[in-house]
Amino acid sequence: MKRVALIGADFAPSSLPPALRLRFFVSHLREFGWEPTVITTDARHYDCPLDPEIERLLPAGVRVIRTPAFSRRLTRLVGLGDLGARSMSHHWRVLRDLCRRGEVDIVFIPVPAFMPMVLGRLAHDRFGIPYVIDYIDPWTSEYYWSVPRAQRPPKWRAAYAMARVLERYALRRVAHVVGVSRGTTDLVRQRYPWLGEADTTEIPYGGETGDWEYIRCHPRPNQVFDPADGGLHFASVGAYTEAMRPVLSAFFAGVRKARAEAPELARLRLHFVGTSYSTGRPCVAPIAREEGVEDLVDERPHRVPYLDALQLLSDAHALLVIGSAEPHYTASKIFPYILARKPLLTIFHRDSSVIGIVESAQAGSVISFSAEHPLQEKTGEVAQRLRELAALGPGYEPRTRWPAFEAYTTRAMTARLAEVFDKVLARHSAAESEGTSLAYSMEARR
Repeated sequence: MKRVALIGADFAPSSLPPALRLRFFVSHLREFGWEPTVITTDARHYDCPLDPEIERLLPAGVRVIRTPAFSRRLTRLVGLGDLGARSMSHHWRVLRDLCRRGEVDIVFIPVPAFMPMVLGRLAHDRFGIPYVIDYIDPWTSEYYWSVPRAQRPPKWRAAYAMARVLERYALRRVAHVVGVSRGTTDLVRQRYPWLGEADTTEIPYGGETGDWEYIRCHPRPNQVFDPADGGLHFASVGAYTEAMRPVLSAFFAGVRKARAEAPELARLRLHFVGTSYSTGRPCVAPIAREEGVEDLVDERPHRVPYLDALQLLSDAHALLVIGSAEPHYTASKIFPYILARKPLLTIFHRDSSVIGIVESAQAGSVISFSAEHPLQEKTGEVAQRLRELAALGPGYEPRTRWPAFEAYTTRAMTARLAEVFDKVLARHSAAESEGTSLAYSMEARR
């Protein structure tokens, strides 16, 4: 069986998105001929709340190597508090030893954390091992150049300069780039023109059906609302970005209209959880206040553990997925929302891939907007859809086309990744063979 070393600063029992993505891939790689070895950090060094129960979701026998990390207190003295930076040298020692023993055919590095992508280049230069980098978020960003100086983080300039140097170094010899969306990989190719379209592949998160089987067999306490209190609990779990503001404003305007037209919506409660876990400050409730519906909104800015989030979705009367004003914004959370088997309302730009995913699986209601049909025109449609969702019984389950959704499972996404690995390894082997043949030919001529 072919062997891949996956490097992640965070892994189970972390609930951070990169840790979840790594676990999803590890859960299915063996089915496609790849034996995974995870190189990660001892959980006592993690910066996020831990959920030990997540480790029960790991496949039996998966090889996980956990390393120490330098103290954040010490590394902050040189401006590096990130776990990826604190564990990088420890991860390199493990990767180096695996490569020396011939136990690695490909190195796979999801980012963030960003600095560990350099380890792929080191393994390539020292041992000739090909490496693949998986972008969940972009590293080099021009965003803070466009905002007032007062809004820029104190060390942003230094971080930006380091990102430009190290990312270029890492990507110069990368065998392939993977990203959670086409927009993500397009940004990377635009920045580094030696990467062509054939060098990148879009692989979204996907939905892990096994996690839902687990949570239904092992329910957890709901810390946000009581699903049996007679309220109409609509839930949205995930981070807020400023590009969502116009979409949320239009949504809350529709909520205001729906409540005025349907008095029974007085029981409506809108729960927004994990909206701004980095700052802990409410950001959705102020927008609801501007639209006059703050009394219906319960915002919990802090992140909740992954399995708690699944429980919230499972207990809700209906689910909300609020999109962005950006045309190609893709919400990875759409997959677990569909697997929750709950009434679903999504509001996204017409060009977002979320629209096609929901419509192809017939998994929920879609409200789309565009320059020709702006958000301001959608207030009535939002109100109508909210009334329809509120009228559904508590046990209602959408008639989702599950065969169509199969293409969006984590197993299907892992199949895509394994195909990337196979192509990279075949190309690498061919290049090695060509190099060996050339060496023999040159020796014969002597």
